[in-house]
Amino acid sequence: MCDSGSERRSQFVKENELSNIDVVLYALCKLDGHMRKVHTEEIAYEAYKLAKDRFGWRLRAFRKMDFPDKEPVRISLMDAAKEKYGVLVTGRAGVEASGKETDGWMLTPEGAVWIRQNEKRIAEALGIEKPKTSKKEADRFLRQMKEQPLFKSFMQSENLSSQSPYAFTDMLNTGPDSPREVVTKKFNRLRSTAELVGDKEVVRFLECCAKAFPKLLANLGDDNE
Repeated sequence: MCDSGSERRSQFVKENELSNIDVVLYALCKLDGHMRKVHTEEIAYEAYKLAKDRFGWRLRAFRKMDFPDKEPVRISLMDAAKEKYGVLVTGRAGVEASGKETDGWMLTPEGAVWIRQNEKRIAEALGIEKPKTSKKEADRFLRQMKEQPLFKSFMQSENLSSQSPYAFTDMLNTGPDSPREVVTKKFNRLRSTAELVGDKEVVRFLECCAKAFPKLLANLGDDNE
């Protein structure tokens, strides 16, 4: 949802203005990390484009080759996933011992709130123009949400106590018998997008959904699909 155009950027970022977490989460947002799991290497390259002095290789010979350094990005993502930072992302880096690919990160709903509150500050420090959520994309999301029967019911009664789990899972294009992890991942994607867009009605509606259908939802830890 963050603007991903070719903006004019400052080549140097003052150390006292931004943290690595600031830049890395901004990069994750630009890569639609509220909607999909993004590989650490993708985030590293985007962060490098935003702040080469922070995320490039240190040796002069390699700096000239434009190589991004994944390690400070990985550390920043792991820190952002911790409770002390507000659990702003969920995910992991690397592969399992079996060789299964598990690398990838997403913004949590809390991370989406953080981005909305800090996006302008980060973009200005990076020298990026017009750091705005795509209006066209935001309008499409809001239109889809407000056309949902469950949302219309909520707006009429201000609660969802009379609604069935089927209405909730239909909104997510899944079923009540689907694994709780799947239902929750889809629901959290809606929550993250709603927080980025900043529409209070939709945010309030989704908060009510979480209270009305707790048995369908799970705490996901750090794994994403």
